[in-house]
Amino acid sequence: MKTAKFAIKICLFACFLSMYHGLLFAADVNLPKTVNVYVPAKAGGGTDVMARALANQISKVSGSDFVIINNFDGNGIVAFETIRNARPDGKNILQFHSTMILMTAMGKYKYNVIDDFTVIGVAVNPVESGYVFLVSPNAPYSNLKEFIDYAKKNPNKLLVGVQTGGSTHVMAGMLQDSAGIKLKMVEAGSDTEKLTALAGGNIDASFVNANQAKQYIEAGKLRALGVVSSDEKGNRTVILPDIPTFIEQGVNVTFTTMNFILGPKGMNKDLVNKFYDYYKNAAEDKSVDSLLAQSGMQLRFYAQDEGIQQLKKHTAQLTEAIRSLGLGNK
Repeated sequence: MKTAKFAIKICLFACFLSMYHGLLFAADVNLPKTVNVYVPAKAGGGTDVMARALANQISKVSGSDFVIINNFDGNGIVAFETIRNARPDGKNILQFHSTMILMTAMGKYKYNVIDDFTVIGVAVNPVESGYVFLVSPNAPYSNLKEFIDYAKKNPNKLLVGVQTGGSTHVMAGMLQDSAGIKLKMVEAGSDTEKLTALAGGNIDASFVNANQAKQYIEAGKLRALGVVSSDEKGNRTVILPDIPTFIEQGVNVTFTTMNFILGPKGMNKDLVNKFYDYYKNAAEDKSVDSLLAQSGMQLRFYAQDEGIQQLKKHTAQLTEAIRSLGLGNK
């Protein structure tokens, strides 16, 4: 009897040691010494600024070196594929946004965020920021109504710069649909490139992130006709509070952007959790929040499971928007 009891105790103790070792192992998962963060955007743009602010903060507190790699080749596809095909060891991750979902919906990229990557974290801007619709200050229209009237009289004449397959492409499609006009959409690259093309008179109009457009508007180099709100409430952006939204002007153009951190499929769950904790804490750090607040680009991460569910919902909504606008694969 004593032998049996002793054996049971030994067994229980062994089980405890096994569980304890598992907990220790999970707690001891470390980030790689160097983490390459691929950002499919030009240096100096909004996406790059957010990525660098977070990466710098994590580098300070984690003991790892988070290196930003700007790679916009193939409209971001090269960066996507670099991460999708990388080893799931955390040495290479991606920070991007809803444009990636749109590219899949439009048939520009054949893999999708949910099924073909590891979703580390999903974030949104807690403050209304949005995109602004810009034209030249010398254009023959000074407000949105005049622009729409001009476009109706000159179908397919106005050149609207977009990032093909991106969020600005969808916004331009929404403007066409809602206003009943025909615009000629042309590839214009990143927001920085769109601003240069607009200021140089190479395109007639474009949607650009409000924080990047602000200095051009204030300097009188470009004219703002309307701001894109995140929903039908039509709230104005804190960056350009004097510019009315499309909704306020009776034109149904709205858009929400989600930002996310992705890794290769098959990453260790404990490693994913560690990345998530660092990114969430970095976004909530006072110095980071203050820096990003200057341009209305603060980020708040959903809880992990909620973030994935919100991302699935967002993907479904954008895919339907692409389908209804006739911008997807035929």
